[in-house]
Amino acid sequence: MKNSLTHNDKRLLLIMFLFVIVVGIGYWGIYPQIKAFYRLGNEIDNEEIKKSVNEQKVANLGFVEAQCKEYEEGMAENKQKFFDILSEADIDLLLTGEAISHKLESFDLSIEIPDTPSDRKAYRYSELYNEQLRWENERKYENIPSDTTESEIEEIYGKKSASSEDGEDEPVSEMIDVFGNTDNIGINNDIYAARVTMTLGGEKSDLEDFLKELMESDKEILITSFSWGKYRVQQFKNGTVIEGENNSSYPPEYYEIVEMDSLTVTMELYMCEKE
Repeated sequence: MKNSLTHNDKRLLLIMFLFVIVVGIGYWGIYPQIKAFYRLGNEIDNEEIKKSVNEQKVANLGFVEAQCKEYEEGMAENKQKFFDILSEADIDLLLTGEAISHKLESFDLSIEIPDTPSDRKAYRYSELYNEQLRWENERKYENIPSDTTESEIEEIYGKKSASSEDGEDEPVSEMIDVFGNTDNIGINNDIYAARVTMTLGGEKSDLEDFLKELMESDKEILITSFSWGKYRVQQFKNGTVIEGENNSSYPPEYYEIVEMDSLTVTMELYMCEKE
């Protein structure tokens, strides 16, 4: 039996062959070029956007430089409110000198200078304090992986309070910008707080003047607590206090035991680098 293709069969095969060739040329030849064309168009659009942004930055460069200068001047002015970085000996000399100038006796002095910046927040009812709370709440959960379960979050970070879920503020312990800039609430890396507890003795009026001078100081000093009391000391007849509580090396007629008012004050002295 002899098989032969008809004229219609040959024409159909030719059409199919031509169709395969056209599809192949279109898919492997034209289509990649179209994709490259659109990709190139998107890249051009992105570059145009970047160009526009950079042109705006260049146009605003003078304004930004003026803002930067204003910020630096404001920062330098604010830093003048703080002490230079002081050692314990410097603080001892400063406060003891002030006590002597007010005719006071220094009975006890404790100084602690932390190695890390101050973690004290703004005044509790201030606008900045609320901004700090919101900032901390946002940071607290922002680095949690998306696949972390609620139980894992509670185990690592603690349960999120209902007030926080409702958008209200809750107490936190994040460090803050002591300069009080509400537009830049982040972590404070500049201000250090020397914690000092000092017990002084003398006339109550002199003690009150000393305390008032601390509170009205042009440098940043925070009085965290103070208390009044009485202090018994040995002193010579001329009023000079004898060092030591039970000093018996002097004849009794040369000294007397007196009771004077005392003031115990706890404070924080805020310091920063000025340069």
